[in-house]
Amino acid sequence: MIISAACSSASGAVPAAAGPAPEVPDITVAAIPAVDLAGLYIAQDRGLFARQGLHVRGLFARQGLHVRIEPIPSAQSVIADQLKGKVDISAGSYVAYIAAEAAGARFRILAQASILAPNTRSLVVTAQSRVTTIAALAGKKIGVNGVNSIGTLLVSALLSEHGISPAKVRFITDPGGFPALPGKLQRGDWAAAFLAEPYITAAGQQYGEEVLADLDQGAVTNLPVDGYVSTLAWARQHPKTAAAFTLAIEQGQKIANHDVSAVQAIMAQNDKLPPQVTASMALPATYPVGPVVAANIQRVAAAMLQFGVLGPQYATQVRQGTVVRSMIASG
Repeated sequence: MIISAACSSASGAVPAAAGPAPEVPDITVAAIPAVDLAGLYIAQDRGLFARQGLHVRGLFARQGLHVRIEPIPSAQSVIADQLKGKVDISAGSYVAYIAAEAAGARFRILAQASILAPNTRSLVVTAQSRVTTIAALAGKKIGVNGVNSIGTLLVSALLSEHGISPAKVRFITDPGGFPALPGKLQRGDWAAAFLAEPYITAAGQQYGEEVLADLDQGAVTNLPVDGYVSTLAWARQHPKTAAAFTLAIEQGQKIANHDVSAVQAIMAQNDKLPPQVTASMALPATYPVGPVVAANIQRVAAAMLQFGVLGPQYATQVRQGTVVRSMIASG
């Protein structure tokens, strides 16, 4: 499924002067369907990309960009295609990119997307579930949108902090991602499911499913979650395109920070959800704007090592910060 929208000059867009013309005006962005990426969808809808010379439908159009957004279940699912040049930029959890970087791939974080906030990532069970405590998850299956993604990290942290080894549960990836997880949970495919908003709220309203645990707690409280990432080679070959994309994204982030109704409307439109879902979904406390800070992303890498999402063979480069530093532009 490919989502595109005609360029527009919708009111409420943040004005911005056009920068240097991008090297390539047409780009493909792969993105998860989550409220964390509202800045992207607002930018697309309002035409900010074209203003920077990108041929993107929406805010991208104002950057002169034509941006095609391809929905994906998780960042992990698109990394192979991105490394082959089939996708220019992907938007999703830092976890998958850090794991790939540690294993030898080379990525560049262009912009931040979201930070973990209360009730935006949760572990959900059915209303009739016998799993009523974290301890009861031992020996059970947990549905996730990707096994090497933020879900496995957050759930592993939760289990560890309750004295349960993450090895005692089985993470199962659903290729349909967040939209498919609530229905499969109701069917009994797994004992619990990892969900992001707006699908936590949708699961409750559609199926009566309940939150077993909010994952914004303990060592991962306020953890950076998602970002906009290209390969290092792509960023070096297209520095003006990367800069134009980042500028449009930050405009979209600023709108999201100041206009809750814009976030609700774009998620209803993008995810085809009823307004009663998007009106009551939890939102990030803030959509980050500004340079990517290595110390913040280092928290993710350290947590991955601590909770077993990264193997011990990567301990030295994680602790020295070399993995994360290699993903962030200097200056």
